[in-house]
Amino acid sequence: MLKQNPFSLYDFLGYFIPGALLSYLIVSINYIESITTSFVLNDLINNTIKVQFNKVFFFIIISYAIGHLINFISSTTIEQYANWKYNYPSKYLLGYNYKGMWNIKKPSSYLWRITLLILVFPITILDFLIGNVFGFNKFYTKKLDDFLIDLITSKGESLMNTLINKELKKKYKDIQLRDYDFHRIISHYTFETSKNHQFRMINYVVLYGFLRSMTLITIISIWYIIINHFEKLTENKIITVLLILSTIAYIFFMAFMKFYRRYTLEAFMIISIDENL
Repeated sequence: MLKQNPFSLYDFLGYFIPGALLSYLIVSINYIESITTSFVLNDLINNTIKVQFNKVFFFIIISYAIGHLINFISSTTIEQYANWKYNYPSKYLLGYNYKGMWNIKKPSSYLWRITLLILVFPITILDFLIGNVFGFNKFYTKKLDDFLIDLITSKGESLMNTLINKELKKKYKDIQLRDYDFHRIISHYTFETSKNHQFRMINYVVLYGFLRSMTLITIISIWYIIINHFEKLTENKIITVLLILSTIAYIFFMAFMKFYRRYTLEAFMIISIDENL
């Protein structure tokens, strides 16, 4: 088993770096908006470095705390949008039919999904134009080939039948993966039984968590510019900045989807070669 460190790689990339980046952005923005003379990059660097090193312990605590908040919000916005739009990776990798994010019954669910689309609107627009129209979403939502789907399904059902006891077998006589939260079981099983792959699986979790947070931070920056410079939105300079940030946000989103998919695929491939199943 991997040794547990008090401060793991996920703490560093998933919490501290996003929190530090957002803190740095806040300090930078406050400096830029407070100056009355011309902007000097060296002054900005000197001021922000001075803030970090003079109060490094406080900066680390604040950054780590903010990072947790960013990570949580990104999971309820960026990751939620991805799951509503494309379904979970465990489902689309196996080619399960998905009726779309609007196949819901509760009116409150419509309201929340519309609100989410507005909140992450740079992703919403670019994901439709680049993802759907030009087909870029195939790079991160493509299903596996039929042989792998059949093999993984067979191994997954065998695993679930192996784990349940006689009493549960009476209740669940014919187990089919699509009816259950099967990936939660598969991911725990593979992590416990395949120690050679543990580090790779951890890396995928770290990377998709980091990229998900970076997507959110970029979107926050876009909203900050829109709210604080609303009267200047028609200026070419503001439009250019928004277009650049929107492109960066979508690149982060595509990278998040890539590693989100790879994490799920890693677990699937481990059970596919498991001779005990």
